[in-house]
Amino acid sequence: MKNGIILLTLIISMSLYAEDNAPSSTPLIIPTVIVEFESRAEKNMELIVPDYDEIALPDLEIYLADPGEIPIEEMEFDLPLPDFVEFNYSEGSPFFSEGFLGFGSKNHLVGNISLFRLGEGLRFSLSFAHDGLDGFGQNAAGTGYFYRREAFEGDFRNGDESFMLSGSISFKENEDGLQQQVPSYTSVIHRLSNMELGISGNGKFSWNGDLSLNIAEKTLTGETPVLYNELGFSAAGGIGWKKDWFSVSLKGDYEYDQNEYINTCNNIFSSDLQLGFSFAAVDIFADAGIFWLPEFYPEYPFSISISGVSREIFQYQTSAGYSIQKYLNYKTWNDYSFFGASDGIDKGWFWDGKFTGSPLRNIDFGFQWLYRDMDSYMSVDLDSFDLITGLFRVTSIQGNYLDLSPFIKFELSSGWSMLFGWNGQMLKDKDILNPVYSVSSEIEYLRDDYGLFFSGEYSLDPLIIIPSVSIGAHYAVSDGVELSLEGHDILGYFSEDRKLWGNYIGDGGTVTLVTKISL
Repeated sequence: MKNGIILLTLIISMSLYAEDNAPSSTPLIIPTVIVEFESRAEKNMELIVPDYDEIALPDLEIYLADPGEIPIEEMEFDLPLPDFVEFNYSEGSPFFSEGFLGFGSKNHLVGNISLFRLGEGLRFSLSFAHDGLDGFGQNAAGTGYFYRREAFEGDFRNGDESFMLSGSISFKENEDGLQQQVPSYTSVIHRLSNMELGISGNGKFSWNGDLSLNIAEKTLTGETPVLYNELGFSAAGGIGWKKDWFSVSLKGDYEYDQNEYINTCNNIFSSDLQLGFSFAAVDIFADAGIFWLPEFYPEYPFSISISGVSREIFQYQTSAGYSIQKYLNYKTWNDYSFFGASDGIDKGWFWDGKFTGSPLRNIDFGFQWLYRDMDSYMSVDLDSFDLITGLFRVTSIQGNYLDLSPFIKFELSSGWSMLFGWNGQMLKDKDILNPVYSVSSEIEYLRDDYGLFFSGEYSLDPLIIIPSVSIGAHYAVSDGVELSLEGHDILGYFSEDRKLWGNYIGDGGTVTLVTKISL
């Protein structure tokens, strides 16, 4: 029987070998094989299964299409961006504060504290500041050579882009000693108040409305105080529309100005139409309007401005036209304490501009210019010093002015940076509020926790032999706490008094230690 099974197996194998050239799909029929056992004594059958490590698995190769062969269809879509970014402080407090306190030579006290609330809903800021110094140059404290600056300011915003309510308020009080220039008065105090309220919205059209109130008071302190008072009120509104590269807006404004000392009242009406064209590398805006004082013929100011970027390396901005605006004692008294009260208009032709570039990674340079052909320009007359009040008269003048200001800045990877600049008045007419020619420099070194700076201003005309040099250093003691030591005009300790306006002198050298805290 066993021989029969072996013979049958050989016959089948030879048959398969003989048909090697047959098609692979030819069916193979194997007859039924009956297996008989000679002995029934063998009851256990053993089935040997090979170990899985010996089973050879086929190699599989998976071919993926080349990324360049996968077609990707381009789609056009618009990504709307808000006009401003709202910060979300849901994980922490929306309040934070910062401030600094300092003291220095010549009875110098300085301090500022500010509180902010950001995030959603109502956003606001509040701040109070004080800065006082008694003793200018080589003059002792208590002799009339002093200044004091105090200010409270706040603002708020509530709403979103579709409707926004905003407002601000500020109160400033500046006192300057008259430095024994007149016998009747010891100091001049300016109290400057401002309140503003505005609403705005943005939908198919953008719109806004604003109300503003300015109050300026000048007080000469002495046995018989003298008070100057100016009141200004304005109401303005506008509407605008923008579509792709084109925009248009129309604004209107009413302004009331009253000067009690000079006994003048002015009602001013003005309007402005602006057209804008924004392209890939340049923005162009054109303005034209009316400025009308009922007592005089209307004026027609206009301007055109162009700004843009070239190859992401150079930026430029320039504007030119005919400008007219009301002169306000409120703005002047904040910067120039010894100017008297006046009334008038600044108007004339202008051309200004700024060009900056970064040709190399660590070099920036720029060039600014301002040309003015003024029909009327309110300026101080230093030859009109009043021996009774100690003030200078402000009057209207005419002139052509050209100011040029080039600069260059180097930034090094080691943390050092250097800035050098030059300012010059190039035409015959000069603005006496600024030097004719001057140079400036600033060297700064910044690291994560500390830094140093050195700055200097040098007047070439009029020539100041001893330049104004300031130095300082700061160090972060811990997170949110920083100490700084600053010296302002340190060479002023060793030089004679620096003239400011007429016979008035500047504060001279001071050294101040300041602690800055952020919470």
